[in-house]
Amino acid sequence: MSEARWLLIGSDLRIKECTRLFNEKDMDVTHYPYDEVTDELVKQIDKIHPTHIVLPMQGIMGSLDLKQLSKGTVFVTGILPEIQKTELESAGHYVSSYLKDERFVWNNARLTAEGFVKDFYLVTNTPIASTHFQITGFGRVGRMLAHVLAAAGAKLTIYARSEAQLGEAEALGFEVKRLSTEAEFETGYLINTIPAQWLALQPEDSLRVFDLASKPGCLKPGMSSAYYTLHLGLPGKHFPQRAASYLADTILRMCRGKE
Repeated sequence: MSEARWLLIGSDLRIKECTRLFNEKDMDVTHYPYDEVTDELVKQIDKIHPTHIVLPMQGIMGSLDLKQLSKGTVFVTGILPEIQKTELESAGHYVSSYLKDERFVWNNARLTAEGFVKDFYLVTNTPIASTHFQITGFGRVGRMLAHVLAAAGAKLTIYARSEAQLGEAEALGFEVKRLSTEAEFETGYLINTIPAQWLALQPEDSLRVFDLASKPGCLKPGMSSAYYTLHLGLPGKHFPQRAASYLADTILRMCRGKE
């Protein structure tokens, strides 16, 4: 990796900590601590001519000037619109996403679940034991969340559309209900893990919603509630060193052979 020149972009603490880990490996790495394309970023690219660029977890605002980049630049991305991925590949660059790496996603899901527990305690000052949580979605984050909360003594109801997810949750001993437009939630706590705008809330609704999905969250456009909060980047917020070690290992594994 000695000839590789790395540019890590993003304000997430995981990116900053990942930069430190790369430095410890004597890698040539520069950190740009913002999530948008600016004149300063353009200057950084002109200065270092990166061979490898790591983009932010939640994506980058603005577009890079592809003419500024050397052909064959390796991009490792978080959330990236398909049109931007196509543009980069059409310009002769390599693009892969750490969000599609199974080992990273599962480890990140576990840290997300534990990060939620910390946020929940701070926000509500309520014990988890014997508290009822309704979880929407039973993908990786939903499964890790159920595992962590159940271990702490919570009562859980899993809402999902997929028969496979409902079957798995039921087999693990959780109460399950089918998620639909007619689904009615009990007053209390709802944790959303579904990355889509599906939930209708009115300002007077008292259901306390913790949204762990990516932007823009689960609320339908135009909806709002004082009891709704969006919790992004929990691994980087609460466990930056551990989360960064997962990210660094994943990036290096994905880029092996592309120096």
